[in-house]
Amino acid sequence: MIKIGLSGNRYSGKNRIATLFKQIGIPVFEADVILKFILSHNYELQAEVSDRVGRVYFSDGKLNEEKIKTDGKLSKILDVVEPELYRAWEKFLEKNKKSIYCIFHSSILFEREWNKGMDSSISVFAPYSDRVERCKYLTNKSVSSIYSLSKLEMDELEKNKLATYVIHNYNNDSPYYGDALTQVNVIDKIIIDNYLKDKMTTKEFAL
Repeated sequence: MIKIGLSGNRYSGKNRIATLFKQIGIPVFEADVILKFILSHNYELQAEVSDRVGRVYFSDGKLNEEKIKTDGKLSKILDVVEPELYRAWEKFLEKNKKSIYCIFHSSILFEREWNKGMDSSISVFAPYSDRVERCKYLTNKSVSSIYSLSKLEMDELEKNKLATYVIHNYNNDSPYYGDALTQVNVIDKIIIDNYLKDKMTTKEFAL
């Protein structure tokens, strides 16, 4: 089983890319969704998290994500929740063991160095101006608040350097890179071709 990490900065379009991989039949593990589910339903972990960061970050049993990130408490919470996330990931891999590869989709893949546990990684890149426009279109946030949130993230170009593949997801499709689906199909083909090549090499050595 090949493990592929997928990430990108806020409003880069990483969710759209994850959906495109699903549409071509690739299993995608939604790490951010799983983390939220764990924190909403595992009351023992909620209590442990509260002891570490304070009950003020919870409201009606729900975590205040923006306050957590703004106050720099995310790392402490992840230290508590990470083992449970890994268990969910292992179960996901077992369930999809017949697939050539699975995708681990997380907004903090590189920040938490989870990419080091993957065979390859994909960074979804969009210029800052494009991301601001998307955020303004989808939310009521001001440009200054968008900028403040962006400062909390790893620089997108740094993520590109760490990634095996980069998907360029601009507001207007780039004639050089092609549209998002084309880029997804290209990466899919590379991963599968490399898998088949390695399989053939292994058989040759076995003979």
